[in-house]
Amino acid sequence: MGKIEIIMFLGLSGFILFLFFYMLKRDKVVDSKMAALELALEDLNQELFKIKKDLKNNNTQKTLEEMESVIEKLIINVKKMEEKNIKYIKELENKLFSVEHSVKSKMVDFSNINKTDEQKIINLYKNGYSIEDISRELRIPAGEVELVIKFQSL
Repeated sequence: MGKIEIIMFLGLSGFILFLFFYMLKRDKVVDSKMAALELALEDLNQELFKIKKDLKNNNTQKTLEEMESVIEKLIINVKKMEEKNIKYIKELENKLFSVEHSVKSKMVDFSNINKTDEQKIINLYKNGYSIEDISRELRIPAGEVELVIKFQSL
C-alpha cells in the first residue's frame, strides 16, 4: 500500500474511533438524563406517599377532584420531560445518520486492481508465468498479484 492509502486508512480509522467515543459520550448523557427522570419520578412517588400518609394521620378530607388535579399536573410534567427526551434522542439519531452517511460517501476503494487486470493476472498465471514475472509485466505489486491468484484458488 502507498503512503497516501496508509494515511487515508489511518485517518478513517481515527475518525471511526472518534465517532465511537462520541456516541459513548452521548449515550452517557442520555443515560444521565434518564437517571434524572427516574429520580424525579421517585420523588413524585415519595410526595404522593407523604400526602396519603398525611391524609390518614390528620383525618383530613380532600376531595377526589383535588387529588385528580395534582395527579394530572404530575402526569403533564412527566409527559413534558418525556417529550424533551424523545426530541433529544431523535436529534441524536439524525446526527448519527448524517455522520454515517458522510463516512459512507467518503469511503474509497483501496484496491488498485480492476477486472481486466485480474483477467490478465489469471491468464498469465495459467500460461506458466511466476508471480514476480506477472508483477513486472503488469506493474502491479507482487502481493496484490498473489492475492488475486489466491482468490481465484489457482
